[in-house]
Amino acid sequence: MDILPTTEVKALVELQAMDTALDALAARAAEVPVKIAALDAAFEVKKNSMSAARDALLALQLKKKNTELEIGEADEGIRKHQRDLNAVKDNNAFKALLSEIETCKNKKDELETRVLTLLEEIDLAKVEDARLKEEVKQIEAAKNAEVAGLSAGLKELESRIAAAAAQRAAAAAAITPALVEKYEHLRVKRAGLAVAEAHEELKTGKFSCGGCHMGLTPQKIVDVKKHDAFAICPDCRRLLYLKRTVFG
Repeated sequence: MDILPTTEVKALVELQAMDTALDALAARAAEVPVKIAALDAAFEVKKNSMSAARDALLALQLKKKNTELEIGEADEGIRKHQRDLNAVKDNNAFKALLSEIETCKNKKDELETRVLTLLEEIDLAKVEDARLKEEVKQIEAAKNAEVAGLSAGLKELESRIAAAAAQRAAAAAAITPALVEKYEHLRVKRAGLAVAEAHEELKTGKFSCGGCHMGLTPQKIVDVKKHDAFAICPDCRRLLYLKRTVFG
């Protein structure tokens, strides 16, 4: 018979329950830094969008300033050419200066139109900049509150883990070392679940392994009902027990 005789069935079942609870607590604790990192990353994305909006506003303001400088240069060109008109005697040179003045005026008109367009764009950019600043402020406050809650929850989890680990260590120390070693080895191989409850379907009378969910043979059903022994699942090799036999 493929069974593991032991008088410590109940103790090992309870140890498995402690380890399952500890694993769940540890998994929850491990999720906290991941959640905090995700919150920080999302906040950085929003901050980057705010920075991009600020950079766009500054770029528009710089463009406006440079355009205004070009307008000043065009104005200076017009004044210079107008001064030169008074000193020109040649008709062709006079016409050339008039043409230059006209060119400068046309350029100035074009630049002034560009400034008006930039002013409209700057107004819109200022609104967007202010909106994103306020949004980032609110998001940061919400993030900080959530991070504080997660951090507080992590401290509580760590306290519970420490207490549960101490209780678990005491329980393991009371079990035969060879049985604990076998159990630990199986736990590593079976994703933390070495001892599994056999599930019984009352209507059909069928039994299955609570670990791999494979159906049990008639002989294995007989084995799992035994006191002071674990049945061994033929598929996953977990130690099987029947709850009503162990705790009934």
